[in-house]
Amino acid sequence: MAICQIFDSPDVTAEDFERVSLHVRSTGPMMPEGARLLVAGPAAGGWRVVSVWDSHEALERFVAERLVPAYEAAGLSFGDATRSPFDVHTLVAGDLVGTAA
Repeated sequence: MAICQIFDSPDVTAEDFERVSLHVRSTGPMMPEGARLLVAGPAAGGWRVVSVWDSHEALERFVAERLVPAYEAAGLSFGDATRSPFDVHTLVAGDLVGTAA
């Protein structure tokens, strides 16, 4: 079953997110195996990422193998982040090509 995770990182800036993203991209494909959707942006005193995955196992593999090391390489604490996963019941999307200006 697909899973969505809302990931909030307090005090993380856009620059921090770019450093983490650069490290993640240097260690494998973007999108990671099992990932279907990634939306990220600033949110109440930090950074929020919403992602959709094929399975809980795919998400946890990415977190352990690529995301936590990327946070550490950027000098950030992964332990400060809040993770809110839930099972996906419905996913409807239009044309999602590209990024915001």
